[in-house]
Amino acid sequence: MPVLNKDDLRELDREFTKYQYIADDKAVVWARIMHPWKPSDNNVGGGRSTGISKPEEEIALKLDDNPQWQRLELREQHCKAAIERMDDEQYNIYKLRYRAGNYYDWNTVGKLLHYSHAQIYRKRYALLALLAQECGMLSKDETKTGSSIMD
Repeated sequence: MPVLNKDDLRELDREFTKYQYIADDKAVVWARIMHPWKPSDNNVGGGRSTGISKPEEEIALKLDDNPQWQRLELREQHCKAAIERMDDEQYNIYKLRYRAGNYYDWNTVGKLLHYSHAQIYRKRYALLALLAQECGMLSKDETKTGSSIMD
């Protein structure tokens, strides 16, 4: 029965944090893929292109071949799926921790929601376990309490 250790929890926490900026990250990668740097061309007259232009296919192939784009897509899929599986209480914790304008650490989130230190870390474990399940670190049919894992 696998259990998430402190390093796993820290990495899953980072994944949710990075997810908040996924649209910006994808826009930057997309711009780099679509508009790569090319040295200047002194051939003003140019030449004739021999290829047939299919811009949609070309874009799809470029994105499929880029490992950075693929990592961002995978992160987005995993985080979205985990968020969809959250109950209302977990989603409120998620919003406070990751989407609030202020940076709230786990202890602050616990104080704001009137949870003890142990309670908020059990809830943290359950919330991050959803993402771990989506990432394949834990199987989806296992239920984890995480009461033995405290940061």
